[in-house]
Amino acid sequence: MTVKTIELIRVGDYVVEKKHGMTYNEFSKNHLFANYPVVIGDACEGWNAKEKFSLEFFRSTYGDREVSVEGQKFKLKDYIDLMETSTVENPAPYPCKLQMDTDYPELIPDVSPRFKYSLPDWTHSKLISKRFTGTAQTLEIFFGSPGGVFPYVHYDYLCLHAFITQLHGVKEFTVIPPSQTPYIYQKKDNLWVSEIPDLKNIDFEKYPLSTNLTPITFTVGPGETLFIPCGWWHTAHSLTETISIAQDCLNTSNLSKFKKEVFINLKKKKSIKTELAKVYLSTMISTIRVLDFFGIKKNFKG
Repeated sequence: MTVKTIELIRVGDYVVEKKHGMTYNEFSKNHLFANYPVVIGDACEGWNAKEKFSLEFFRSTYGDREVSVEGQKFKLKDYIDLMETSTVENPAPYPCKLQMDTDYPELIPDVSPRFKYSLPDWTHSKLISKRFTGTAQTLEIFFGSPGGVFPYVHYDYLCLHAFITQLHGVKEFTVIPPSQTPYIYQKKDNLWVSEIPDLKNIDFEKYPLSTNLTPITFTVGPGETLFIPCGWWHTAHSLTETISIAQDCLNTSNLSKFKKEVFINLKKKKSIKTELAKVYLSTMISTIRVLDFFGIKKNFKG
């Protein structure tokens, strides 16, 4: 299949493209191991969720489920009502997230099979203890509506890769390369979160180094998947009513950065058990590298 490329936007030396018909080898070389974002136009072609996941489906099937958004409790059907009346001037609270792994596992077949670009993935492997992944949520449904702005600028927890698939509506994303981390003002207690609340209205007196930032902003629409590599700072806001699927990914391409992040967290708990945990994780990562290598060669040709 011929790869069709449409340039989305260029800022300085950076450009984010939209690609169709991309082979795994091309994705691996130019994006996964190059740690460079891309919008994939056809990754989720086989998902039932493309047709099934509508606001009406969630209202009728899960309307009485309780959700928490910005510290407020809603029934999902009431939150969807707010979405449908949301405006830029008077937005509904955002984001509303459903954890598929733990709370809605019956919906996982609708976002299956996992598209080839997001494999292999070791986030749920028995080799990686939950002690290391902590509170990381790796498969989520996001609801948004006009004016809904993600509450902070961040990179994905533990330097996991992120795949954001738009099933309904249009989102505007802003990404910043890891090389500009010195200008992003990381929170001391959460290094993966920026102190800057709004990239479109930066207080340059408070954050003078942020004048060096070169944010790249673009839209992602229905059926499109944004790959956000580990360490890339990003935020988003909904331009319309939106339903998105967020998946995280861990493999050879980001294992080293994942290990570094985990070690930072473990450093806060000094003990013999912590030192043993570091040795264990290092051993498991070496094992995964071997398994990953042969898995890619076997399963992803082309």
